[in-house]
Amino acid sequence: MAEFMKKQGAGMYFNALAAILGVVGLIAAIICSNMTVTYRLGNMGQIAMLAIGGVVLCIAAICLPNYFGNRDIAGTVAVLGAIAVYAFAFGAVLSERILLIAGLFSYDSVNTVGWQVFSVTVVSIAAFLIGDIALIIGAFTKSVKEVTAE
Repeated sequence: MAEFMKKQGAGMYFNALAAILGVVGLIAAIICSNMTVTYRLGNMGQIAMLAIGGVVLCIAAICLPNYFGNRDIAGTVAVLGAIAVYAFAFGAVLSERILLIAGLFSYDSVNTVGWQVFSVTVVSIAAFLIGDIALIIGAFTKSVKEVTAE
């Protein structure tokens, strides 16, 4: 394990952060969907599958460069796929909550349950968005340190 960690570059840490943020986004989406029956997410299955798929692709983006080296096609496809999947998950959560957000910021500002659901929804949206940013940053860094012959 120590040898594995010694080989890893900054890209692996960004991809690992994105995987953790995907799990956080999924958990927050599940929590905000189950707070009340009124504000249940209608597409929770889709959001769960997108988040799980994004985490799996992040893990693939961590593992594949160890076998094929930096900038391999499989690792690149995994990173690009994870970026796309997290963006779709972000959009799916936002599209389900857009009417709640509009209502809270216009005519229904005293809805305390709605504000609680909104705050957990913001955590989910932020986790997917920051996970996307971490993946983009990680795509421009090396996932595996170059081995020098001594």
